[in-house]
Amino acid sequence: MFVLRNAWAALMRHKLRSLLTLLIALVAAFGTLFGWSVQQANVTATTTDREALAPAAIVRMKADQQSKYNGADPTWAKNYLSTETYNNYYTVATENSIQLANINASSSFPVRQTKDSIQAIAGTADQDASKTGGELTLKSFTSVETARDNDLGRYSVVEGKHLSYSGSAPKGALISKALADANKLKVGDEFTIASPADASKTTTLTVRGIYEYVDATAPTGHGSDAKLSKDNRDNAIYIAYATMYDLGWGNESASDWSKPNLSYVFEFSSMADYEKFASKVASKIDKKYELSSPTITAYEKKTAPLTALDARMGVGVVAVPAVSGVLLLALVLLAVVHRREELGFALASGVTRGRMAWQFMLETFLPVVLGFAIGLLAAGFGSGPLGSALAGGYATPVTGALVWRSVWVSLGALIVLMIVAGLRAVFFRTPTLFAARDGWTVTSDDAAVAHDTEDTGSAADDNDVQEAKA
Repeated sequence: MFVLRNAWAALMRHKLRSLLTLLIALVAAFGTLFGWSVQQANVTATTTDREALAPAAIVRMKADQQSKYNGADPTWAKNYLSTETYNNYYTVATENSIQLANINASSSFPVRQTKDSIQAIAGTADQDASKTGGELTLKSFTSVETARDNDLGRYSVVEGKHLSYSGSAPKGALISKALADANKLKVGDEFTIASPADASKTTTLTVRGIYEYVDATAPTGHGSDAKLSKDNRDNAIYIAYATMYDLGWGNESASDWSKPNLSYVFEFSSMADYEKFASKVASKIDKKYELSSPTITAYEKKTAPLTALDARMGVGVVAVPAVSGVLLLALVLLAVVHRREELGFALASGVTRGRMAWQFMLETFLPVVLGFAIGLLAAGFGSGPLGSALAGGYATPVTGALVWRSVWVSLGALIVLMIVAGLRAVFFRTPTLFAARDGWTVTSDDAAVAHDTEDTGSAADDNDVQEAKA
């Protein structure tokens, strides 16, 4: 009790230093555990979780080739891939025993607007439909999964229903909210479009649903900046693949806009299968095209904020405990190094070195352990929400292993600091308490004079005694 009472009294005499020690310990514990949680989450995201993906693979035109696109030149359609080409890609998978989970497809071509029916949102430099194939784009999907990989952007149906891929709504179509508002169309209304090659060939579709794009920003050239109305993604009409097939407007052997732009999606069961396919099929892909995976692209986009946060935290995970350790050590030394008189008088009064060492160690233990405890608790409960806020919603949970790792590191740092404090009492030299001080110095000459004075005084006293005896 004596040791604890004295330690507490010493802490209360220096409240600011004690509070500063606690705060530094808190920051060290919180910063280190939070940094480790971010590192662990990023490692998991870029290794274990990424390897668990079941990627979809798509062969699409390279950006430099796409930049040459001319929507008013019908011969551009010659760049489209054919069913035969995709069959060659499929052969690569079968010949190399690569398991495919599924194969889906999408197809698109321009279609004409019709008089007194749906009218497209105008482009910035529209041309006649005889050159462009039409003012709208008709695009079909074989499944909802393929629709999610839409190159114009992922969309969400905000009114009505999604497409029916089973054939229960053979004339059902999705139109954008912008297009619906411009034409005052609602779910259940009908509209008419015409073939890209022959304006006399028309078909009537029914608005099954109205969609909006999830991403506010459209790909370059496919938003309000589109030169041709058919390239504005808000002018895209989405239908089921069977509906497109039944129209009979597409012709793969055509040399005009009626040649469909096919896109097959190869879906794999594992990342390993995708990577094997990518390496084997590379030699068969035309130099104007490249293989990519919307699944991996979307996943990397999702984890990009986490990876960026981990990069920023990389230095902090090292710097925070290092700087905090140096500051704590400095505060501990400051607390014990100038207490020579207290130590000396305590030892002279019979207090043992062990008791004084324990007192100094307790003075270190109390604020540091409290700071570590608060910091670890705060990080344990706060790392998840904080990491999610800083990493774009990606979770950065604190696992039990990280907590125990932090506890052991904190305990090790605490023991080192306590030992440093205790050594001050253990190695204190008692004679230093009585070392000469300023103004108290006694020279050798002063000592001789004092000695002579003492001798003279003794002789005088003896004479007085002899006189008294006479």
